[in-house]
Amino acid sequence: MKSFKFLLPFAFALLLSVPALGQSYQMSISSGSGAPGASLDLQVSLDNNGDDIQGWSYGACHDGSALSLTAVVDGSTTEVVKNGSPPDFNQVNVDAAEGFTVGVVICFTGCANLAAGTTGAELNVASYDLIGAPGTSTNVDFCNTLGSPTVETIVVVGGASITPDTTGGTVELVAGPPPFAYGAGDYDVDYDGNSGEVSFTASPSITENPDNPGFPSSTQGFSMGLQHDDSLLTIDSVDWNSDLGFDPDFAGVNLLANGWTIGVVYSFTGANTLAFETETAVLSAGYSSVASALAGLLDPTDTALTWTDSLGSPPVANVVVVGGGSIEAELTNGSVSLFPQYAPPDVPFIRGNCNGDDTVDIADGIWILNDLFQGGPTGTCLVACDANDDSLMDAADAIFVISYRLLSGPAPSAPWPDCGTIEGAECEATSYCP
Repeated sequence: MKSFKFLLPFAFALLLSVPALGQSYQMSISSGSGAPGASLDLQVSLDNNGDDIQGWSYGACHDGSALSLTAVVDGSTTEVVKNGSPPDFNQVNVDAAEGFTVGVVICFTGCANLAAGTTGAELNVASYDLIGAPGTSTNVDFCNTLGSPTVETIVVVGGASITPDTTGGTVELVAGPPPFAYGAGDYDVDYDGNSGEVSFTASPSITENPDNPGFPSSTQGFSMGLQHDDSLLTIDSVDWNSDLGFDPDFAGVNLLANGWTIGVVYSFTGANTLAFETETAVLSAGYSSVASALAGLLDPTDTALTWTDSLGSPPVANVVVVGGGSIEAELTNGSVSLFPQYAPPDVPFIRGNCNGDDTVDIADGIWILNDLFQGGPTGTCLVACDANDDSLMDAADAIFVISYRLLSGPAPSAPWPDCGTIEGAECEATSYCP
């Protein structure tokens, strides 16, 4: 209930005398700015360029759709205006939606006043919550419409009421930093250049801005929509991050040709909440390449992961749920850089030709033994020294070559007697194969 009833008529009646004329008195309200959801203090001050002031009263009105008044306290001057003490009479009434009124009599017996020549006297400090829309402005002005009876904006000089000059304040509601941020992440992915195939995992994250009033907030859920280029990528899965310590009661995933959406409720009973004091990965999204689009490319391919509110039917918005309300998030898109990887071409060789002289004979057996036991030299095609094809180069290969050449032993397996290749074989170079 509003209450603006004052004892001012009685209090000021005690100060009646001849009015002071031709003097200058200035009341003003400071200005300020802040983001919606923040708090702001405004100061009411008085310049006395006239005679000594015995008291004052005023009303200060605001727009209740833009500001909510939470408190009004004595200013630094009012606290000590009676010779270092508060005034004899000091009535403040507050209405959160409309404004506040103040009435002050410094000393009923005339023992103290606000001296002539005092400037910047702080009468009161009013605290407001900013509840209007960002990008707008609103005013806090002196008014004579509050209270019953209504309170006039006056100063008392020589027992007379004088209307001061007044200047109201302006509050700018700026667009502050968004409370939450979504990050899609940036990824460097190597893929098989021959086949164009690859799979990788993205880790979408949420972070709360530490300047958000109430940080860290206890979130109850969120929804997301992330789009990709379906000519390059397909979405395979979207899963909850199990490292968060619980499974949500609801996680509705929709995989689309060009993206995915999810809506998450941690707990229908409120048992689980999450705070995002630091960047936290909330999901793992599995992607695969469109192989036909990448196969055979030589240069890297870049593509985007883009947050959007247009995926799904009905479309899913990118919002975080706090206190049952949806809060839009700042959206930082991601990127995927796809790098083709090609294995070097296989080098042709002849099995058993370890010394690289274009023939397989006992010299190759001796070469193998020298390499193994006499410190070299070493050839440039290790697989050619694997004469018995057992995936090893050891003394058995020397014996195999000598047995083949001198004891009618088995011949080497392919590639032999002509040059040939084996996929992935350890062979840097040969000089005898075309």
